Amino acid sequence: MVATPLASVPAEETLINALRGCSNQRELKDLEQRLAMVEGAPPLFDWICDLLVKRRLSSILAAKLLRQLHHS
Repeated sequence: MVATPLASVPAEETLINALRGCSNQRELKDLEQRLAMVEGAPPLFDWICDLLVKRRLSSILAAKLLRQLHHS
């Protein structure tokens, strides 16, 4: 399935919902690639770290996502 490019940097809530909806590494990588095509969007790794620091993502979810990104 080909993901449609994002038109702009998503709102924080939209990104959090998208991250929660990623059920496997492939979906997370697809999201990372879509964000990489958006001008002004930070790298997904950095964005997840920022959300973790702001306590907008649980530490368990952030750890799972960061591990998947690191091992891909």
